[in-house]
Amino acid sequence: MRLSTLGLWLGGALLGLVHAPAQAEAWSLTQTLIAARHYSAELSASRNEARALDAMAESARQLPDPKLKFGIENVPVQGNNDRRFTREGMTMQRVGIMQRYVSGEKRERKAQTLLAQSQSIDAQSQTLLANLQRDTAQAWLDLALSQQALAAASSLVTETARQEDAQRAGVAGGSAAPDSVLTLRAALSAMRNSVTLAGRDVQVARARLQLLTGKDITEASGSMPAWQRLPADEQSLLEGVAQHPEVVAAARQANAAKSRSAESAIAAIPDVDVEVYYARRGDDYDDMAGVMFTVDLPLFQAKRQDKDHAADVSRTLQANDRLALAQRAHAAQLATLIAEYQAAQTIWLRQRDEIVPLQRQRIALLNAQYRAGQSDLAALLAARRDLLSATLEMFTAEKTVARNWAAIRYLIPQEIL
Repeated sequence: MRLSTLGLWLGGALLGLVHAPAQAEAWSLTQTLIAARHYSAELSASRNEARALDAMAESARQLPDPKLKFGIENVPVQGNNDRRFTREGMTMQRVGIMQRYVSGEKRERKAQTLLAQSQSIDAQSQTLLANLQRDTAQAWLDLALSQQALAAASSLVTETARQEDAQRAGVAGGSAAPDSVLTLRAALSAMRNSVTLAGRDVQVARARLQLLTGKDITEASGSMPAWQRLPADEQSLLEGVAQHPEVVAAARQANAAKSRSAESAIAAIPDVDVEVYYARRGDDYDDMAGVMFTVDLPLFQAKRQDKDHAADVSRTLQANDRLALAQRAHAAQLATLIAEYQAAQTIWLRQRDEIVPLQRQRIALLNAQYRAGQSDLAALLAARRDLLSATLEMFTAEKTVARNWAAIRYLIPQEIL
């Protein structure tokens, strides 16, 4: 029975190992951006809010629903006719229809206010989309470059580990110090710490993509975007600040405030209620009919409607000020991003083209000296650790360049087909 259980357990474990690679998913940047857009609950909520405001705008153009009015009027409560419905000539069973007539201009301005609010929500959803695309692109680039860093670090450690057998042979033959194998192992342990940290960066990027897309994206595939250079020249980028979704959202909010101001400007136009009714009286009395009008009387407009309108005008001016602040803030933000990108690019290129090649040349020289007996193992291992550190620093600088590129590229949401 134990053998059978053990066989089933081993079979399940082997089946899991066979299928584990098949579950890994490699996604391109375009696929990842599309998945993030579809997965975002925040974007969906924003779209639904805009649809609700559009529907409310359509409803605002219509007259209010008519009202049915019915009841009994003038029932005696004293005298010989107390609580009798047919003895008193003024007692009537009344039924009627009442309709409120709101100015067509007032209805249209209310609808325009709601449409302006809907457009403001649309602009805010574009901000959400731009931020989502930026975060997703940064996470995808982090995964792609972290995998490259992990592969490079693992290769350097493997290359160093191959020397252990040769070092053992040297100790046995008397050409190497007895503690050289231990020195090599200690250096390898320190280098493997760097490999562990590189693997951690890969897992962190995967977890970030899981949060953004809801997908188990384990590898970045497809061609890399051209993050080694700015998406456009600096002047074009600065001129595009007006198209930034947060600037557009501020402009739409200013339009919404202006629409509210236009709506309150005509709030004093009176609404009119029209009621048509039929009244049935007792058998000895004639039935009656009538029509009634109810009209708003804005007798204190200076203290009510005018004050409300003045408040809306002030809010419009406030929204215009916020628009100006948004334009200035995003111009400064873009200039900062460009400066950070250029600095990170300079560091990365220096690390890639100067520091790492110099470290490799140093290792080649120390290798030759070590074989000739002119250098010791400690110096060679220190050079290898320095090469590993320089390589990982190069990838760290590279990821910084890529993150800054994504922050600039997705300041404005991009159409992803």
